Amino acid sequence: MPFHVALITPSRYDRDGYVQQWKHPTMVTQAQAAVKALLKDCDSRQLLGPDVTITCEDHYEIFGPVPVEGIIERIKEAGNGAVFLTGVLSAFYPRAMDLAQMFRDAGIRVVIGGVHINGVMALFKDKPYGLQDAIDMGVTLFVGQAEGHMDELMRDLYGGIHKDVYDYLNDLPDLKSAPMPDYPVEMIKRSSSGMLPIETSRGCPFKCTFCCIPNTQGVKMQMRDPQDIADYVRDYCQKGVKNFFLSDDNIARNKEWAQVFDALAESKRVHNLNYQMIIEADTVAYKIPGFIEKARAAGVTDVFLGLESIDPDTIKAAGKKHNRAANVRDMFDAWYQAGCVTLSGFIIGFPGDDADKIRRNVDTLVEEYAGEIFTLSVLTPLPGSVDHKRLADAGTYMDPDLNNYDLGHVVFHHQDLPQADFDRMKPSILRRLYSVKRVWSIMLQGLRNPAGAVTNYSWSLLLMLGYRVEGGGVYEMGLGRYRNRLLRRPTMPIEPAILFYPKYALKDARFLLLGGATILLLKAMRALARRKVAKEKANAVTPQLQPAE
Repeated sequence: MPFHVALITPSRYDRDGYVQQWKHPTMVTQAQAAVKALLKDCDSRQLLGPDVTITCEDHYEIFGPVPVEGIIERIKEAGNGAVFLTGVLSAFYPRAMDLAQMFRDAGIRVVIGGVHINGVMALFKDKPYGLQDAIDMGVTLFVGQAEGHMDELMRDLYGGIHKDVYDYLNDLPDLKSAPMPDYPVEMIKRSSSGMLPIETSRGCPFKCTFCCIPNTQGVKMQMRDPQDIADYVRDYCQKGVKNFFLSDDNIARNKEWAQVFDALAESKRVHNLNYQMIIEADTVAYKIPGFIEKARAAGVTDVFLGLESIDPDTIKAAGKKHNRAANVRDMFDAWYQAGCVTLSGFIIGFPGDDADKIRRNVDTLVEEYAGEIFTLSVLTPLPGSVDHKRLADAGTYMDPDLNNYDLGHVVFHHQDLPQADFDRMKPSILRRLYSVKRVWSIMLQGLRNPAGAVTNYSWSLLLMLGYRVEGGGVYEMGLGRYRNRLLRRPTMPIEPAILFYPKYALKDARFLLLGGATILLLKAMRALARRKVAKEKANAVTPQLQPAE
C-alpha cells in the first residue's frame, strides 16, 4: 500500500503576473532535497508499517509547470498521500497559497514549510502575513526544521489526523545524524550553473537586523558530519556534478570548518576529484588563521562575502558588528592572492541611505574597487527579521504584497529614499556597476591573478544578463523562459491569445537579441583580455590588484 507525497518548491510571479519558469534556471534550492531524503529515511525504516511504501515525486516549479492534475490523480490512485510545499520564502508565499488552493479544492492535504512560515511564527503570535489564511483553507503549517521531526507529521497524515500547526521552531535538530539531501541529478545538470547546494551547518551567532537566520534557524550552530560532507561531494562528483555551493549563511562560524575543509581536501586528493566550490563567509574570515589555505585545499574557487555596505555607521546600525573589523582592501587582497574569485553582496536602502549617499557609495565601489564583483540588492524587511518587526511595531507602511519581497523592490516607507527616487536612480546604478568598462577591469584582474588566472567570464555574463538585460539580477535568472498563458496570478485577468503570444514573443526576442549581443561582446573582451595579460606576462609585469582602468 503506497503513501504518496508530491514535493513542490513554488516559484513566484513576475511583474506581468506569470509564474517565473525557465528551461535552465540558475540553480535548484535545497529545502526540498532535504525533505526528500527524510521521506526516504522514513520509508527505509518502515515508519508507517511493513506493508506501507512511502513514495514521492519532485517538482521544482522554476523548471516548468507543476502537473497539478497529475499529482491529484496519483495521490487519489494511491489512496493516501499529501502535497508538501517546501522551502517557501516570503516572495514565493502568494504562489504557494495559490497552489495550495488548487490541491485543497480537490480534497488533497497540503503542508507548507519554509523561511516565511518560520519567520512569522518566530516573531508574531496572531499568524499574520497569510498564515491564518492557510489554516482557514485547511493547510497544515510546519514550523521549524524537519530533521528529527518528520515521524510525527507522517504518522498523523497517514492516520488521517489533522493539526493546524506542527511547531518545532525551538527544537533544533542534530544534523550529524540526519541524512544528506537527495537531489535529482538531472535537475542539477539542467540548471544553467550546474551547481549543487549543500549546508555544512545551519544557524548564525551574529544578529544582523535584516537577516532571518537567527530567528528561523537559531544562533546556536547545528553542524553536519565533516566526513559525510566529503563523501557526499565525492558521490555527486562521480555522478557528473562539477559545481558545489556550501550554502551556510557563514561557514566561517561553523565550529568544525577546519575539519570540513580537511575532509574535502583529503577526499579530493585521494579520489582525484575535479570540481569548483563556492562558499559564503563574512568579511573577517580572512583573518582566521589557516581559513583561506584550508579552503583552497578543499577546492574552494569562489567566495561570496557579506559586505552589505562600506559605511561604518550603517554596518553598526544593522547589527553586523563583525564587519567593522575588516579592512576591505586587505580582505580582497588576501582572497585574491590565494587565487579565489570574490563576489560581495551590497545592499542599498539602509536607514539613512538617501539618493546622494547611495550614489557616493556606488562611486566608491566603482572607482576604488574596479576589479571586484558586486551583487546588488535592496534592503528588504523580510518577515522573521528584526527590521520587519520594528517596522511592524512602529506602524510603518509595508507593501502588503509578499510577491514583491524579492530583494529588488523598496517595500516599506523609507524616510530618506522614496520609491520614486529609487526608481529613477536604479538604472544609472546598474549601468555603473555592470558597465562594459567594469567588466573589462574584472576580467583583467582575474587573469592577472598570481595563483591561477581566471577570466571571470561566467560571473560577468550573469551580472550583465541579469541586471542590465533582464532587469532582475543573478538571483532570478535563467535561460529559456517559459510563460503559460493560463498560469497567471488569479488577481490578474487571462490575456487573450491574440495579444499574449505576440507581446511576449517580442519581449523574449528582445532578451535573446540583447543577450546574444552581450555574449558575443564578452567573448570578444575575454579574448582581448587574454592577449593583453599574456603580453604583460611576457614583459614580466608584476600582477597586482588593479585600479580603475
